Amino acid sequence: MRSFKRSQRVADQIKRDVSVVIADVLPDRPDLIVTISAVEVTDDLRYAKIFYTVLGNEEKINEVAKIFERATRHIQVELGHRIRLRRMPEISLVYDKSLIEGMRVVSLIDELTEKTDKEDEQED
Repeated sequence: MRSFKRSQRVADQIKRDVSVVIADVLPDRPDLIVTISAVEVTDDLRYAKIFYTVLGNEEKINEVAKIFERATRHIQVELGHRIRLRRMPEISLVYDKSLIEGMRVVSLIDELTEKTDKEDEQED
């Protein structure tokens, strides 16, 4: 049987619960689609980084970042009500750039593959 560190179990619980909490914080707009991509909790359970992605352009990303900046304390309090810990970790909400970076890398690979295919066709 595989055992998990307590910090990982807390991170998993935060990830499940924070989605519900942020739904209350974000305005009821179908064009703001936010996903929690990961949660990292320190081993001493003092700090938690909540990584999120936003579907949309830079303007929407900035809008969500401002909302989260104003609502971080409220989100932490609400999570504290849902998760029974002696001390709720101090949270920070961080925009996850990995999705955009991944899409950029895929695009570069596609361009390179296309270029290689054209060069192979010219050689034939």
